[in-house]
Amino acid sequence: AKGSNSPSNDKDKKISTVTRWVHLIPDFPDECFLSVWMGKPRLQFKIIFALLLFIIMESMLSKTKEKVFGLVRHSLNLLVSEDELFMPNQVTKEFTKAVKINQGDVVFDIGSGVGPLAIWSGYEPSSRVYGVEIVPEQCEVARENVRRNKLQDKVEIYEGSFFDPLPENVKNEKADVIIADLSGISEKIARVLGWYPVRIPTGGRDGTDVINSVLEKAGKYLKEGGRLYFPIAGLSCYKKIMEKSILYFNSLVEKINANFPLTSDQVESINRLELHSSNYELKTKGTRTIWKGWIFEAKNPILR
Repeated sequence: AKGSNSPSNDKDKKISTVTRWVHLIPDFPDECFLSVWMGKPRLQFKIIFALLLFIIMESMLSKTKEKVFGLVRHSLNLLVSEDELFMPNQVTKEFTKAVKINQGDVVFDIGSGVGPLAIWSGYEPSSRVYGVEIVPEQCEVARENVRRNKLQDKVEIYEGSFFDPLPENVKNEKADVIIADLSGISEKIARVLGWYPVRIPTGGRDGTDVINSVLEKAGKYLKEGGRLYFPIAGLSCYKKIMEKSILYFNSLVEKINANFPLTSDQVESINRLELHSSNYELKTKGTRTIWKGWIFEAKNPILR
């Protein structure tokens, strides 16, 4: 049998990736200049376009490095890139403290990043795990991380927004657990602190856009008794997120209440932004400035 890293297997994976992208790329309309210029050889152009995407992704993978992340009950070997992709962090670890996965649970991981929580869920007693990631580069790295952790038969990663790219049969099956470790930090703060590389979306102007959207959508994809886990950050207009969560769920339980320290330089950078006080809240603990973070478990959705 060939080893998992054999040249033959690597070649097969590359061909499979390009083939998948060819099928995903939509046809170009007749009036598109490329269709006119190339005499409408749509399939040929789609293959070329997919190959260019593949070269970009290969370049991205070449910039990654392997790191070990210690989460609750499991340590993961993950490819990451500090400069290009969003890094798993302390909030990731806090999620593995908060989330409860029972035997046979179906898990949706919305906003998978490079895959830490989807892979962690795969090591838990779940039956199936479906991850969704909107950034193409992170999506490909997440798939590679799933392969590296030998969870291809249990964990699948889809590219797209929220629940949209999931197959219809998966949407209809619904989830016992939805993990939504999504961006909940306001745009200017996320950028000035350097926590979000340029291609990675933030939580919007006041940090509420993404979390509030998942709160609106998640209820219809939860089984009876299902659980949604989502974060709230003090570096956002967090009261708006609490109001939205109460509007869409009958049951909210605080699972994590954590303090995250900031350096004096980070505090100065935030203060220089001169943001309205409703967009963030810093607190002092002893001699340190901190921002607070919470993880909530939401159940019993109010479908609207």
